[in-house]
Amino acid sequence: MQSNTDSSGSGTYSQTVGLLYVFNLIVGTGALALPKAFQTAGWLLSITLLTFSAFMSYVAATFVIEALSVANAVISKRRRIEYDDVVVADGPSTFEIAKKVEVSEMASMFLSKVSLVFSYFAIIIYLFGDLAIYSTTVPKSAMNIVCSTINASTVKSTDPCHESWPDIFSRMMVYRIFVIVFVVVVCLPMVIAGITKTRHIQIMTTLSRWAAFILMISLATMQLSSQGAAAHPPAYNFHGFGSLFGCAVYAFMCHHSIPSLITPMRTKENVFGKIAVVYGIVGVFYFTLSLTGAFAFEHVQDIYTLNFLHDDNTSFVYSIIDYFLALFPIITLTSSYPIIALTLINNFKVVKDILCPKTGQENESLLEADNQGEEIDTDDERDTRNARAERNVFDVLVPALVLALPTFLSLLTDDMLLLASVTGSFPGVAVQFAIPCLLVTAARKHARSVLNFPVPRKNNSPFQSPIWIVLISSWAGFSMIMVLLNLVGVKF
Repeated sequence: MQSNTDSSGSGTYSQTVGLLYVFNLIVGTGALALPKAFQTAGWLLSITLLTFSAFMSYVAATFVIEALSVANAVISKRRRIEYDDVVVADGPSTFEIAKKVEVSEMASMFLSKVSLVFSYFAIIIYLFGDLAIYSTTVPKSAMNIVCSTINASTVKSTDPCHESWPDIFSRMMVYRIFVIVFVVVVCLPMVIAGITKTRHIQIMTTLSRWAAFILMISLATMQLSSQGAAAHPPAYNFHGFGSLFGCAVYAFMCHHSIPSLITPMRTKENVFGKIAVVYGIVGVFYFTLSLTGAFAFEHVQDIYTLNFLHDDNTSFVYSIIDYFLALFPIITLTSSYPIIALTLINNFKVVKDILCPKTGQENESLLEADNQGEEIDTDDERDTRNARAERNVFDVLVPALVLALPTFLSLLTDDMLLLASVTGSFPGVAVQFAIPCLLVTAARKHARSVLNFPVPRKNNSPFQSPIWIVLISSWAGFSMIMVLLNLVGVKF
């Protein structure tokens, strides 16, 4: 949890490169569910809601950056006290973002224990949803590569994978087999080994992401130009609000990684304005991808890349492109799954330490037991062995839970749009909106009352009025109610 990193070393990069990283982080696989959500909710409602959600997401991102500057001022003050043993007057320079302070550490700095536990649980539930989406998207893509055409709206999960195959091998059965293979055979060994994404894998996934999205936009545009619109979505359909809102939140999620991307920038000059430009470009990118897909295909799949698989064009080049697009989620999500799983395991351990902190005596007993082996058998030693056994059980149960629960959800449903909308609408709202609002409110109060210096103008979010906190909270609350009404089948 303590992960301060100095940005003055060799790990820095230019502001342009940093903004490109922010763009790459936002434009992830969550965008693959947007065309289906656009077609369901209607083009006008989709444009309006995505624009408003993107703006609210940007406001929350500026809150995280402001809280990050206050966290740097806190660290700077602590160091001066530690080394000089005197309190030095604070000034604007102490708010410069030079140290990476993760969102979880900022929560520990500024929030009460209740708010801190809420933040961690929100992140944990969101990460569970993330893993469920991953363990659904990859097997569903693999199943559709193996099985016959899917572009017809009449295809059902109970249909056979191939007409010549036994009836037991339905599309759903093949999908479930791929779920087990993906989690147990592919991902479990990587989680046990603690494999994380290397620089080469990061470059590969970035290039494949850009290539895939550019290809999808180009192919859909070419199809619209040559064949006209295959579908005519309505202007609005409020029954699709829930899935659209959840996907919009999920598609703009970047807030938990902002400190890792902003801190290494060599200059933070006008960073708020330039991130606004990034959000604008991402919005145009999403609109182009979603609108071309919603009109080009009569039945948009919940994983958009699948619309290009097994199509009518059978030329060799098109076949290569189609299979690349179908493999794109498999390549990118397989490399990300163990990272998310390990992050989730670590968050569980932190919450356990917050709720059940070890006393100094317990830690000392554990250390002595490690040094003395089994030479003593006092009551304290038995308590120490019990504590160690509980720790070992925890270390086994948590990874098992982390892998088992998302896998169970994936075995129940292959509806990626449903998983993305629920993940984005509930825990996603907490991570993207609630936590940044809590952080910036507490950080501003800390700056005034503890640091005795207001946040400098250059580090201030452009949205200083408390009305913005109220507006984001109201928007999140209204949207969650709409999603709940949609999920229970209320018609508008």
